[in-house]
Amino acid sequence: MRRGAAHVLRGAAAEVLAAAALGLAVAARADSAAQPRPPEIERARAEPAVVRVQGDTLYYTGNFSKASSAAFDAAVAGVRRGQLTRLVISSGGGDTVEGRHVGRWVRDMALVVEVDVICLSSCADYIFPAGRARVIRADAFVGWHGNERQFRVLAARTGVSVADQLATIPPADVAPGPRAAFVQEALRSMAVTGKDEAEFYASLGLNDAFAVCAVGDVLERRHGYAGQIGWGFSLADMARLGLTHTVYLGEGRYEQDSSRFRQYLVPITADDCLALLK
Repeated sequence: MRRGAAHVLRGAAAEVLAAAALGLAVAARADSAAQPRPPEIERARAEPAVVRVQGDTLYYTGNFSKASSAAFDAAVAGVRRGQLTRLVISSGGGDTVEGRHVGRWVRDMALVVEVDVICLSSCADYIFPAGRARVIRADAFVGWHGNERQFRVLAARTGVSVADQLATIPPADVAPGPRAAFVQEALRSMAVTGKDEAEFYASLGLNDAFAVCAVGDVLERRHGYAGQIGWGFSLADMARLGLTHTVYLGEGRYEQDSSRFRQYLVPITADDCLALLK
């Protein structure tokens, strides 16, 4: 391994955790084998995000990152509670810390969160739950593939320590010394960002089961798995997991009517989700 690689790995540890790397890796593998993304899905990955206020609505299209947070902060500067009523969002996710930054603002402004096309990963983890109510447009979808607690969940599920679980993240050719440095830096980062995440969910009065229950190879082992990038719930199961006051604007039942739900997500029930965390 070339000189300086240990430093690079240590510096990368915080970013890996902030991006909830295991969940994103699953999506990346699925994306790499997929056809080119439709334009509306590609727009949801914009870096930085496109953020604007129009009337009583905040529009957010793109990912979560430091650059996107800067665009967000500039767009909402001076906005007071009561000026806006809803956030219309289309996002493929991104940095978890920056996702919570936006999520806390949505919570504090008491906005309705309306999903246009896609709300995946950090969007589903932190923005969707933060709304005082939730709307999913016809053919849109809300999908999860893990949050920061997933490292602890996976470690417990496989009977290893969190450190051992983290040690599997660097590539196989990374030497023991740099691998150990990466793990130690990751553990330090987890102590900070994991606490921040737990406090975020507590502020919403929510258990984060919906965001973490099916991490690992749970989806891959389910009958009918065909490379989907995450899991999703019916509206009734969302309500059972605390995501109440959610409506779907399509003509049928959300999980059956939304073509994007059927394409991108594996449906699981609230009972399945909770059982996976026992």
